[in-house]
Amino acid sequence: MPSALSCPSLRSALVVAWALLAPFWAAAAGLPAVTVQARGDAATLGFDGVVEAVRQTVVASQVAGAIVRLDVQVGDRVRAGQVLMRIDARAAEQNAAASEAQVQAARAALDVATKDFQRQQQLFQQNYISAAALDRADSAFKATQAQLQAQMAQAGAARTQSGLHVVTAPFAGVVSEVPVQLGDMALPGRALATVYDPSALRITAAVPQTVAQRLRAGQMPRAELPGLPAAAAWVTPLRLQQLPTVDAATLSVQLRAELPPALAGVVPGMFARL
Repeated sequence: MPSALSCPSLRSALVVAWALLAPFWAAAAGLPAVTVQARGDAATLGFDGVVEAVRQTVVASQVAGAIVRLDVQVGDRVRAGQVLMRIDARAAEQNAAASEAQVQAARAALDVATKDFQRQQQLFQQNYISAAALDRADSAFKATQAQLQAQMAQAGAARTQSGLHVVTAPFAGVVSEVPVQLGDMALPGRALATVYDPSALRITAAVPQTVAQRLRAGQMPRAELPGLPAAAAWVTPLRLQQLPTVDAATLSVQLRAELPPALAGVVPGMFARL
């Protein structure tokens, strides 16, 4: 025979009786009574993300050669234009010197051609030479002048090539990676160092498309940085950007929350949550 508690109507009656009598029993026993009510507020949602640098550059080599000097290490702060490392430039410097010598030779040849052309003009004015002879002198003068310009351009290219052996920081920031060692061979396109700007960081998180669609204009999420002390772990982003593309595999969109500048202890690659 089924018990009395198995009857649904009896169970409901007992629950109602308990809800009505519980405050009186608690008051009689001297205990505080707490009323629990359901709320209609939306649940807080959290999505994992990562801290990224808004401005980060991988400095790559433009020339080939052995690395003969390293001036920075990981974690160093650098200024814009500060030397990061040097690549062996002896061959490039010799080419630059040879080009400069060719420029000097072309200048000397142009001086001779200029004086010769001036003499030919004087002789032509005195009717000692024909117009054809003067035209030939003019052509020789212009050819020598063009030769000097070509040599100067070649020398400029050689100086530029020599300057590429000095690797400098593109902007002020922090060196986050130096994947080469002293004596390594630098090749065109090989990464030499990574520099990022610590004053411009953001949190990037993947959010389901259905959630992103419910974001109101101007709504700003809270950012949590668990790697920081508890007092500084919660931050309010300055701006929020939602990328217009949707990942077809996960049906999620990327949210980018720009962090306030000068946050101590925050570096790219840290775990974060929006």
